[in-house]
This record gives sequence, structure tokens and C-alpha cells, in this order.
Amino acid sequence: MGHKEEYIMEKKSIRMIAAVAAAAMLVPLAACGGGNAADGKTTLSFFSNNSQDKYQPIIDAFEKTNPDIKIDYSTTTGSQRGYQQTLQTRISGGNLADVYIVPPEALSDLVKGNYAKDLSNESFMDKIGDAAKKAYSVDGKVYAMGVSTWTNAWVYNKDLLKKVGYDSIPATWDEFLTMCGKLKAAGITPYLEPKDGLGNAVEGWIGAESAKQGEALDAKIDAGKDTFKNVYGKYYGEWDKLIKQNLMSSDVSGLSGDQVKSEFTAGRLAVYPSGSWDIDSFNETGLNYGFGQIPMLKKGDTPYAPGSIDPAFGINNKISGDKLKAAEKFFTFLTSDEGLKLYQKQLGLIPSVKGFNATVDDHFKDAYDLYIKTGNVYLNSAHWSKGTTALRAETFTQLQQVALGSISPTQAAENLDSKLKTRGRLARTLPSVPRLDLPISRFVESNQHVSINSVSGASTFR
Repeated sequence: MGHKEEYIMEKKSIRMIAAVAAAAMLVPLAACGGGNAADGKTTLSFFSNNSQDKYQPIIDAFEKTNPDIKIDYSTTTGSQRGYQQTLQTRISGGNLADVYIVPPEALSDLVKGNYAKDLSNESFMDKIGDAAKKAYSVDGKVYAMGVSTWTNAWVYNKDLLKKVGYDSIPATWDEFLTMCGKLKAAGITPYLEPKDGLGNAVEGWIGAESAKQGEALDAKIDAGKDTFKNVYGKYYGEWDKLIKQNLMSSDVSGLSGDQVKSEFTAGRLAVYPSGSWDIDSFNETGLNYGFGQIPMLKKGDTPYAPGSIDPAFGINNKISGDKLKAAEKFFTFLTSDEGLKLYQKQLGLIPSVKGFNATVDDHFKDAYDLYIKTGNVYLNSAHWSKGTTALRAETFTQLQQVALGSISPTQAAENLDSKLKTRGRLARTLPSVPRLDLPISRFVESNQHVSINSVSGASTFR
């Protein structure tokens, strides 16, 4: 999940935060003031974390149906963090755009500063799912509109599985381990994870249990109501069976995401955690592959996967009159079929809005139905308020030590409790979401941790 965060961030950064010409960086300040243009149109400034060429077709379509409104687009260059730094600078200088992208980690400060409009009762929010609303809620009110979701899913080589009598990934963990044993006996590498994405299934298991309890287990840990040892210890023990039963080599403690992916595309690896961001490269190889569910611990458990809501759209609470009406029309367009189709085509993100069926590659259809349409995604760091980036990295470090046999699963969880105690309450930062191999575009650096009370946080592991 670690590498995925970077992959997503890279990939999504490449899509969402793509480098923009220096001239484009200057456009924002001029756009923030807003007002009526000389031609009588209402000018709506829009500050985003993606290059203008990605959003321009969306803007053109909106302006065509709303000829009295002009979108003044601005962006920044660099990474997701660069966007957030510029966003903060604009807020401090009183130059926040009329509408803007809201990173999960920035939500709390935006609300406290009265910069984010309460969208709870807006008509365009009727199409937004509960998970997305909760992900961008503070004290029961929704302050941003999330229209897309990312998720991990396990990709598998159909030909390799067929050699040992399987046509898909088994639904339960014990059955999956049995399949891995047969693959190993046939001389096939059963399963691998990158060093900065170890324990991928663990988040899915915790997500499922959180759903049963009606509260994110990581939120309970963060609040001091539970511990990593109590929650993660048993799940780490299950994951360690891969190592103990020689189904996954301890070498994973040093494998990069690219190395794992290369083993799969070369046809030597049967299964590994991936996501929609890898589809194009898989298709280029001509592999006979599919995406399956992450095996759950018990038969009948609701399938969950690492994932979260993507950064959302917010409205500056300082605007009013024609500009506010224009912003509301823009958000309504973004949730329309036309707007969502363009959004997916241009940004490469998968919409998760009610009543809209996104167009997804056939290989990914099952994963889309299982996780994105249902909202059954979970990201631990989305529920932490203390040193999330460092803490998430520590989860991978601890599992690397477990893989090497240096510590036990229980000790790894206890070490996370110790790590938690040493972290001060930091400003929320985009979760280093674990999309295995995610591009930088999806929040490579972040660890989204909004004050989220929902079971499925807002953020990602692409």
C-alpha cells in the first residue's frame, strides 16, 4: 500500500497534479477576486490540483450550457503537497478561489477558518453517497463534494491459477492460503507485496470489522479507546501465515512496488495487490488476468479493500449572490451524467455517485462493483489525527521486521502503540494512501486524515 500511495500519487499526480507552466501558476491570484466580467458574465474562480488541459473540456462543456458564467481556472505545479501549500498561502492572503479542491487533511482548518461552505442541504449533494459525505464532514455537516473513489484490488494471472485448479481468488483467507500452497508446489510464486505496502489485506479486514461495529477501529485507537496491540495484533498474526508457511518470501521486506509488478507482468507471479491505475500497462502485456476480491477472514464477511474518497470540491464560504449561484450550478453540472463522464475521461478517476454507472475496463468490473459502488473501502490513516504520515510508514516498517522474523506480529502492533504515543497531534495531512503502485497523482504523500467519523475514510492506496 505504501508504494501504491506513491504510485497513485505519482500516477494521479501525473494526472491530477501534472506539472503546469509557470504562467498557469500566476493565473490563480487574478482569479480569486472574481466578479462580473466586462462582457457581463459572472466570473467564477476555480483553483485545482490538476493541470488545466485535464479540466478544460469539463469547463468548456459547463460554459456551453451556462453561457452567462465564465470559469477562471488556476492550478499549481509540483506535488499534492505543493497544492496544499499554495492553498494555505492563498487562504492566509485572502485570495482563496470561489471553488477549489479540498484535500482531506485541510478540511478541518478550512472549516475552522469559515472558508468552506456547508453543503449538507444542497440539492446536488443528493447524489453523493454516505461514505463520501462522512469523509468530508465535521460535526455532522458536509463541507465538500467527493465524486470519485479509489480502491485496491488483487490482480491475478488466470493462466497460473488454472494450473492448480482455480479460476479466481478464493473468498476466504484460509482458502487463499491453500491455493497459495498449491501454486508454490507447482513452482509458481503465489503472492507478493511491496515493502511499503505490506499487510494489504489487513486494512480490508479492519474495514469489515469496523463496519460491523459501526465505528472505525482506527478511530478508537486514535481516541485512546483501544490499542494497536488489541486490534492489529491478531490481524498481523493472520498475515504472518504467509511467511510462516513459506508462501511469501521474507524478501518482500526489500521489494519495491515496481519489482513486484514486474514479476507479475513477466508471468511469474500469480497474485498481488494492485488497482485500476495498472490496467493500461497490464493490457499492453497481453496477460490473461483479472481483478478479484481481497480474501476475508470469515465466510460471509462483507468484502472491504484499502481505499478512500478522492479529494473533493469545496465552495468558498465568503462568496454570495451571482457567484454563489454560479458555484452551485457548477457543482450540479459536475454531478450530472455529462459532467461525470468528462470527469472520468479527463482525470482518470472513477466516479462513485449515486445513479451513475462508471465505464470501467471489463477486467476491473468485479472490483468496481465490490468496492467502489458499495463504498466498502477503508484507509486506516484517514482515522488518525496524530503523525499520520510517520505512523503509516511505521506500519510497513514493522511488518518488514515481522517478515524477516525479527519480531512477532504482536510485538509489531505493540511497537505501533509506542510510536503513537510519541507523535504529537499534528495538522491533518493527506494520507499516504496505499494504492499499491499508485501514481503520485493520487496523494502520494498524503495520509488523509480528516476528522472523519465514518468507517470508510476519505483518501487512497492506488
